[in-house]
This record gives sequence, structure tokens and C-alpha cells, in this order.
Amino acid sequence: MKLSFLIPKQPIFFKLFSELGQKVFEISTLFTELTKAQEAEIDDYVQRAVDIEHQADDITHEIVNQLNKTFITPFDREDIYTLAEELDDIIDQLEDVIHNIDIYHVNPKEKFLSDFAEIILKDGQAMKELAEKLKSQKYSSEFRELILKIHELEDDGDEIFLSFMSELFQNGQNPVTIIKLKVLAEGLEEIIDKFQKASNVCENILVKSQ
Repeated sequence: MKLSFLIPKQPIFFKLFSELGQKVFEISTLFTELTKAQEAEIDDYVQRAVDIEHQADDITHEIVNQLNKTFITPFDREDIYTLAEELDDIIDQLEDVIHNIDIYHVNPKEKFLSDFAEIILKDGQAMKELAEKLKSQKYSSEFRELILKIHELEDDGDEIFLSFMSELFQNGQNPVTIIKLKVLAEGLEEIIDKFQKASNVCENILVKSQ
């Protein structure tokens, strides 16, 4: 017999994860907008990315703070910490990519950036919805569809990465440019992998709750 009805829900964790999911979506949207912007506008995007990253850090620190002072949590303590870390990493790494586009003086309208942005925006939206659905503590068909979508997007991201890397070493660009673009592509591919890892943690959380 389940006694979960005797355990307080601690809604603060659901609220904080919903807020962190929103920050993931915001920086995913910001990156997508950057790929349509002029080079002269990059500084503004960098500052906005820094602001989002700082806000996300505050939320992540509050999750850890609540975790340290809460005796009974709504789901596994390790899963709470891991999910917070994965979502915060996505935001940190997207901020790094935006910074590097500026530092490397790369045209934000490079096609490979917009190709990755299309995937990341969809990932950001799906992750925002997953984070919001944690509070239901139900492994619904809608939740499962979001998990599958993120897994499919990871496959799409791999295809974009491999195709771009193949072209990069065949188009005769100078070595410095190749290194710059390679670093950006690897960073974006890793971010897409991070989305899948975070979705796996979300899935584990709800599977354990059943």
C-alpha cells in the first residue's frame, strides 16, 4: 500500500524547476534570435545571456539550499541535484557559445548556427514543458511524447554536427577559422546531448514516482 499521500509535496521544488525550465527556454530563444541578428548587435545578446545565466544560478543555488534543509523531498534527492545541475549546465554552455561567437568574431548568421538553433529552440520548449509537468508526478502520454521528441532532436543534432564537420574540412577555409567554427559546433552538439541527459533525469524521476 502506497503511503505517498502522507508525504508533504514540498511544492517549492516544483516551482523552482519550473522557473529553471523557463530560463532554459529563454536562453534557447535568445540564441535563436542571435542567429538572425546583425554582428553589431552581438554585445546586446551577450549581456542578455549573462543576465539569464545569473538568474539561473540564483534558482539553482536555491534548489540546493532547499535540498539541504528539507528532510522529506518530493522525489529522489540525487535526482533533484542532478536535474538542477544538468539544466544549469545547458544555460551555462549556451552562454559560453554566445560569448564565443562574439570573441571569435563569427557572423551569427552562419548557416550551421541557425541549423543548431532550430534544434535547440525545440529542445528548450520541450524541456520547459517537462519541467512544468514534474509537479503532476504522473508519467502521462504527453510527458512521454516530450521525452521522445528530445531524443529525436538529439539524433537530428548529431546529423547536423557530422554534416557540418565533414564540410568544414573540405571547403578550404584557413586553419584559424576552422578551429573557431569547430569549437562552436562541438559546444552546440554537447548542449543538445545535455538536453537528452536532462530529459532522462526527468523520466527517471516520474518512473520512480509511480
